[in-house]
Amino acid sequence: MNLIFRKLDSANPRDIDQFCELMDDLSERAENRALLIRRIEEANGNENTYLMIAEDVERSRICGSLLAVVFGDYCGACKQVMVLENVVTHHEYQHQGVGKRMFEEIEAWGRRKDAAYAILCSGLGRLTAHKFYHALGYEEVKGFKKYLQEAPGPV
Repeated sequence: MNLIFRKLDSANPRDIDQFCELMDDLSERAENRALLIRRIEEANGNENTYLMIAEDVERSRICGSLLAVVFGDYCGACKQVMVLENVVTHHEYQHQGVGKRMFEEIEAWGRRKDAAYAILCSGLGRLTAHKFYHALGYEEVKGFKKYLQEAPGPV
């Protein structure tokens, strides 16, 4: 499989449609397409944010995505930190190396941004994904989450 990694193109309807399908595999697609496109444009306009997609070139198919944000910490050595969220591989592409390649690509991007470490956010119920993250070298740490507006269904 020939994969390329790139930013999601907010002006390409095929990109948006396939990205929405990915979000269905993760949790659910965005309810407001115009707002989704605006969020993608915001991410693409921020040099410290990377909404990365993996594309199977042979099938012209988006097969994975993740969001990475790098920011400067304010304690200790004030190092850069990378946060990863919304990690998903299309169900037809799971167990084919797509996820591993996405992490290799995003971690290389984080290193170029001088990130000292990555923090990966994942829902409690995604146990299969958690095994995968452990295999990539991510350690489970305790974190907390509080909804500041009405909470969605189970995560």
